[in-house]
Amino acid sequence: MPEQHGATTRTEPAAGFNLLAWRPVRGLILWWGFPYIFQLALLAVFLALAVLGWGHYAPAGVPAKLFAKSNLVTLLVWGLWWPLMVWGAVWLGRAWCMVCPLELVSNVAERLARRLGLRQRVLGPWLAGGAAIVALFAALQLFVAAAQLHRTPAYTSWMLLGLLLLAVVSSLLWKDRAFCRGFCPAGLLLATYGRSGMLAVRAGPASACAACAGKECLAGERRFRPDARSCPSLLNPPKLNSNRDCLVCGQCLKACAPDNMRLLLRPPFARADAREPLASWPVTLFVMLASGFVMLELCTEWKQAEAVFLAVPTWLSAQTGATGFWAGVVKWVWTLLLVPAGVWLGLAGLLRLCGERHALADQLRRLALPLAVVVAAGHMSKGLAKFVAWLPFLPGAWREPDGVATAQALTAKQLAMPAALLTPATVSVLCLLLMTLFIACAVREHRLAHPDEPFRLRAALPVLVLGLLCAGIIAGWASG
Repeated sequence: MPEQHGATTRTEPAAGFNLLAWRPVRGLILWWGFPYIFQLALLAVFLALAVLGWGHYAPAGVPAKLFAKSNLVTLLVWGLWWPLMVWGAVWLGRAWCMVCPLELVSNVAERLARRLGLRQRVLGPWLAGGAAIVALFAALQLFVAAAQLHRTPAYTSWMLLGLLLLAVVSSLLWKDRAFCRGFCPAGLLLATYGRSGMLAVRAGPASACAACAGKECLAGERRFRPDARSCPSLLNPPKLNSNRDCLVCGQCLKACAPDNMRLLLRPPFARADAREPLASWPVTLFVMLASGFVMLELCTEWKQAEAVFLAVPTWLSAQTGATGFWAGVVKWVWTLLLVPAGVWLGLAGLLRLCGERHALADQLRRLALPLAVVVAAGHMSKGLAKFVAWLPFLPGAWREPDGVATAQALTAKQLAMPAALLTPATVSVLCLLLMTLFIACAVREHRLAHPDEPFRLRAALPVLVLGLLCAGIIAGWASG
């Protein structure tokens, strides 16, 4: 039997409504074509966007951000899909992974490698833990800062094709869903934000699993079947108690002979889920990087705050003569490295002053998962602001996918600029409510992760400081 990861003791069934009890959902999930037909359809969209974006750059005299809203590729990928994926991860866990077209590509590539007799490696602990994903996420943000990847259809096309190539190559060289587990640039975002998700695969009564003779959801000989496989991610489905690694692919639901696996809809931040007292280093580093990125993203909705946040890299670029790409590199170093380092060391130092005596490394890892809740709320807030501002451009982008004439007409004021769905003040109020809720959830997450420690208010200080910092920026959105 293959090695099983993510397995811990589970004695009682997790609470929630079993969606498989609803006949239409059960029929869909257990159908042999699920999730392949959805992945195939999205792969067609994926390839179409890569083709549509190829060779398209902002025309002379048109702001890159305006062109990104007018072009169908950048509008769909960065203005609509990315915010929806962030919101979906927080509320529904790794539901996107269920239908991700790159999972289909990696599945086919892995099967091809076995058919060709290629020697496939097993992901080592650091790769399986997400070390390469941290590097890929940082590299993606470097190209956003230095090359305006998110505003250039041609670069977005290259990114899509690069992801396709990465899925193929990684799955030829490594086995057991290697791309999803070790190389997907969004993997740690989905795994970290998705811990709170309301959608979860869990087993029913433990007695049913104990009495199961075949253990079809675990059996190694079933892992290579086309359908009703044992878990392709090497998880132990009967003992799942976290959304971190489960891709909700439905294979264990189909394979389970006693029909004891369930697809639950339950409240977010479910108390029954496992919490790690110390996050892994890849998760900790991802949350640190994401905190700097999210703070910048929040500041871009308030120009005065953006000017303050970028004052240092702007000054450094002026002093060194860095322009274009190199000015973007300076901005990236400041945003993803220096600001997070300063903020997190400051938060750890604050706890030290208040009497916490954990080693610095352990303190950072203790902070990671509660602060991830605050970072996720900030990411969702920026996603909402972006979505409501970009969605009105969709009809024009649909009529003219390359967006050149539309962007030129908008720049020349020959067309009226589409109005956002919500005013900045309304978005600000909604996001402040969201941040308040998630600050409370983050404090609760810390308490659940350390049930044997008496709760002290000082333990909540990092959550409150980062949350209030983000809330202060969001409050300024109404002023522009």
